[in-house]
Amino acid sequence: MDAILSRVGDAELRQHCVDAVLGELKQVDNQVQNVVSALERTLKASFRQLGESCNQIGPLLRLLYRNMSVVSSSTTEQPATPTSSAVEGAAPTVSDLQTESKPTATRSTDSASTTTSEYEPSSDEDDDDDVEVVDVTPPTRNKKRKAVTVDLSESMPLVRRKTLQENTQTVRNQLAIELRNIRAIQISRYTVAEHKELSSFVKSIFTAVDNFHDWQPRDDPMLAQLLDEMNKRMDSFKDSSTQNARRKAMDEWLQTMTASSFVPSLDLKSIPLKKDPRAASVEKCHGSQDLSALVKSGTKICSKLRTDTSSNEEKKQKYFQPLVDASTKYFASVLAMEKQEIQANGASRYNDSLRMLCKLAGGTSISRKECAQLEELLYHVRLVMPKNKSFRKKAVKLVFDLLALFPPSARPTFNYPASEPKSKKRKKNKKGSS
Repeated sequence: MDAILSRVGDAELRQHCVDAVLGELKQVDNQVQNVVSALERTLKASFRQLGESCNQIGPLLRLLYRNMSVVSSSTTEQPATPTSSAVEGAAPTVSDLQTESKPTATRSTDSASTTTSEYEPSSDEDDDDDVEVVDVTPPTRNKKRKAVTVDLSESMPLVRRKTLQENTQTVRNQLAIELRNIRAIQISRYTVAEHKELSSFVKSIFTAVDNFHDWQPRDDPMLAQLLDEMNKRMDSFKDSSTQNARRKAMDEWLQTMTASSFVPSLDLKSIPLKKDPRAASVEKCHGSQDLSALVKSGTKICSKLRTDTSSNEEKKQKYFQPLVDASTKYFASVLAMEKQEIQANGASRYNDSLRMLCKLAGGTSISRKECAQLEELLYHVRLVMPKNKSFRKKAVKLVFDLLALFPPSARPTFNYPASEPKSKKRKKNKKGSS
């Protein structure tokens, strides 16, 4: 490059560059032509050898076909000879062996002629006058004979295919196995590969959701529980774009599940009352002022709901989630209060909110997520009921109205004590008598 730039004049420099490039191209072209010529020679030799091989295979195939036809004709005539000899009780004669050995002799002559070209006559064809007798034991197996004489007119054997009902049952059995396996895996040991495999299985179910026999996966509690277990374990994965895609797919699957797939999980029936550790932690307030603020929040939502002229679906979409959240937080806060006066005065003020919830969800379909939220609300209401007699009397009917929102197959069992435990009353009586 330095030598080129040292030359004087632009035109002279340009011409020198063009000449240098053309020289390089000619050298490369010569090298390429040599390689192309070598490849052409190799291909010609390969095709020549391929043609010679085909010329050798042709006579072999013709002779093989001739031998197969001779064997098939001999097998059709062979059963008559052993039958006659068996009746007379005599051994096979030499003539019988000669007739049976003719196909073999033909095979030997044909094999000798395979070395010649298909266009040249064999030297053995001129010696057909001399019969060569070969002592060959007759074949005793019948499998090869049957293979030669296959009756193609017969119909092919029917292949049994699984019915739609059997396929559906297979998928449901696999679903039960996957649910049992994932519950046996600790959250810390749940891997991305396992989640990917389960996601592929779940995706295949939702893809064929309309092709199952008498089974709707969206209503199946086992599928909903499998999604819950997967969702609980996938939170341990690192944040990334792939993790965001996993969460998006999981949210879509969970939203498609109906209320029929809901399975009650909280303790709403044990007496005496017990706190369930599975209940979600709700943000509570610990002062009367905060409790009053929660009452105002619920009252504000109810007032907006009364004046709204939208359809039932639109009202539910606007107000159900805020109202159920405010009600749950309110009753959880009432439980956290130590003074009985605050509990008594506060609990009865949220009956209107419970009544509005029943109206919102009464004329519309309820989702699986909303079933879980209502169950948590009922859990806190149940713990408040024995502490406030006036609230308990008004809340009984509202509780049954809320339970009626659940599908019959997913409705939780709700038991409530009529009053405070007797043990506490006895202790108070003993203190008074003393």
